[in-house]
Amino acid sequence: MSAAVSDKRPRHAALGLLPAVIGPLLATSVLGALILHLLAGLVARLPNSDVFGTLSILVGMTVVLVTLLPFALLSVKRAQRAWTSLQDSIRH
Repeated sequence: MSAAVSDKRPRHAALGLLPAVIGPLLATSVLGALILHLLAGLVARLPNSDVFGTLSILVGMTVVLVTLLPFALLSVKRAQRAWTSLQDSIRH
């Protein structure tokens, strides 16, 4: 009976790590949606713009990517680390 109880403890501990995985994944999906929304808004302005407007839109797209993409990648990295620790806690 005690072996069955000790087998369930790591799983309960692993459930405590789920928010550590879900939080960064949610942040990544929100940032990804925001990036796509901003880029789509800028692309929608392309047909009505002149040469300088097109350059301005391309600079805006670059700013969006340079600003938000590192945070999305950081969230993916955090989720991957949390997932690894979750898997390790289940195995041990």
